[in-house]
Amino acid sequence: MVPESGKGHVSDVVLDGLDYPVVFCEDAAASLPRLIVRGRSAPRALFIADRRLGPRARACALALTRAGARVIGVRLLRGGERCKSVASLDTLWQLFAALRADRSTLVVALGGGTITDVAGFAAATYMRGLPWAAVATTVLGMADAAIGGKTAIDLAAGKNLAGAFWPPRAVLADLKALGTLPLVQRATGLAEIVKAAIVGDPALLDAVESFDAARGTQESWAQLIVRAAAVKVNLVASDPYDRGPRAALNLGHTVGHALEHVAAGRLSHGAAVSVGLRAAGLLALGAGMYSAQEHARVLRALARSGLPLSWSGARRVVAVEKALALDKKRDDGTIRFVLPERLGSVRIGVAVEPSVLRTVIKQCAAPPQSEEFMK
Repeated sequence: MVPESGKGHVSDVVLDGLDYPVVFCEDAAASLPRLIVRGRSAPRALFIADRRLGPRARACALALTRAGARVIGVRLLRGGERCKSVASLDTLWQLFAALRADRSTLVVALGGGTITDVAGFAAATYMRGLPWAAVATTVLGMADAAIGGKTAIDLAAGKNLAGAFWPPRAVLADLKALGTLPLVQRATGLAEIVKAAIVGDPALLDAVESFDAARGTQESWAQLIVRAAAVKVNLVASDPYDRGPRAALNLGHTVGHALEHVAAGRLSHGAAVSVGLRAAGLLALGAGMYSAQEHARVLRALARSGLPLSWSGARRVVAVEKALALDKKRDDGTIRFVLPERLGSVRIGVAVEPSVLRTVIKQCAAPPQSEEFMK
């Protein structure tokens, strides 16, 4: 992790280790031209952005234009999980064709994880691959979703079932955009930060426990986000195509994705992951591989961040199990889980008895009792 020393941009932080830069900047409009235009002939660029971020997208497009790039369009989409669809993918392909996009056209995806997922997948699959860059504008996107080159859409059967590995040319965390987010959307990203703490940075949980999401400054948010992103960068660098240790990043996501799918838009990704982290902790406790004290500590950190620890829809156990059966992380027909061993260490590829899993899913339909919190 190094500070970027470009003129006027001494506050930029760059995470090393990947084939592309991961940059945390005060303002993407100021930093994007240096990363995209510098050292290359001026590119053609096409922006795909969350419609709530039209002014940010236009500011970035204007900055690229002034740096010599040719911006051929700015298309605004409605963000959220519903935009990760076959219909949205087809809309983007048709747009690429109408604007005569080709392999020299840079697709700039600006928004949260759903925008970078669908725009990145559209870029990966049009003409067998257009270059793209991610400008993350949410806590979740900056800390996790935009990093790693995974792109995907959802199918009726489940989340992220159609996708591709397609590394971006650059990832920028646009810290200025955090000011456009309501508190609830900022707080939901803390689920991924807590996950990163469990996976590879136990001291990060200390920082979350003392963090006030309602009063957090851009600088204090950035400190948490950069540390969480560093955990992901290290794992992606060691396993770029998710065939080994990178699977640790799925902690909380197996049950979380199933709940999110069953909820059909009534549960945000961060909220689903929060409940999924509780489920993973309960499974680990049942297997005798985790301490009740650490489980309770994680629950308290999530609750203090305003994240849920239960979802009443988990009572629909059959529907949740059906979603789990189509989880993309299945191995030889068996669902494999990532479970915590202790803060900073997880075990991957753990098989769980169906009856045990069913019991934990039912537990997650109701809030934890005082003994689970160890109060």
